[in-house]
Amino acid sequence: MSTVDPVEARRQREAARVGSPASVVGMVIGLALLVIGAALEVRGLFGLAEFDDMSEGDQPPLAIAGMVIGLPLILAGMFIHIGASRRFTGRLLSAPGVGRTSMLFVGLSIGAWWGVLSLPSPGMLWLIPAGVTLLTAAMLITGVVNRIRRRTRHDVLAQLVSRGRIAPAVVVEIPEIDASSGGLLGPVTVKFVDANGIDRWVTKHGQWKRADLPATGDAATVVFDPERPSDTSRIWVGPAGSSSAADFERWHR
Repeated sequence: MSTVDPVEARRQREAARVGSPASVVGMVIGLALLVIGAALEVRGLFGLAEFDDMSEGDQPPLAIAGMVIGLPLILAGMFIHIGASRRFTGRLLSAPGVGRTSMLFVGLSIGAWWGVLSLPSPGMLWLIPAGVTLLTAAMLITGVVNRIRRRTRHDVLAQLVSRGRIAPAVVVEIPEIDASSGGLLGPVTVKFVDANGIDRWVTKHGQWKRADLPATGDAATVVFDPERPSDTSRIWVGPAGSSSAADFERWHR
């Protein structure tokens, strides 16, 4: 028997890891493995063309080894980055900084150019790395735009917490998860009473770890604009007792 609440102890350990330098190192390593793995994988695919120039008895081109090494590096990079990001943010799925998919395409672009430049006569094959590079640039730009929007949403939330109205709520509907699931990405519907005493229901999409997942009937908290209570873009839902922007962000994607 223990005199320490194991649930609270776990939460304290997770909170201590949020923003830790070790998590940052893990994210950097994960992204580096993604880039290297993707580059090797694509370089290996281009290496298949080198078989045309081989005489009988020659060894396969070294570039083919990239196809064998690249995929494990990609998978390792994904797992490491997901785990480090979770520890850094304290959230189920969150990736601060440059996203995994964008960096994967950076590696694909590098590998494509590497492969084309290794061919003696690439012909029109240069269109492949050019196209991948354009797609990579578009993804990086989209990522920057999305992060700007996320920052704007954070600023709006900060204003609502300081100038809006915080009210108690109750969870009226949330999906149930099976025993093997580590958490939930999905909708939650809560009921609250606005400044005029009118009952309102709002559905928001969020993410929860298994241990933090609320159930139907549980208490919650909402913050909203009392002048525009029907504007769902200015309503945030958080766990019971929420009073800060960080509290409300815990339940939002």
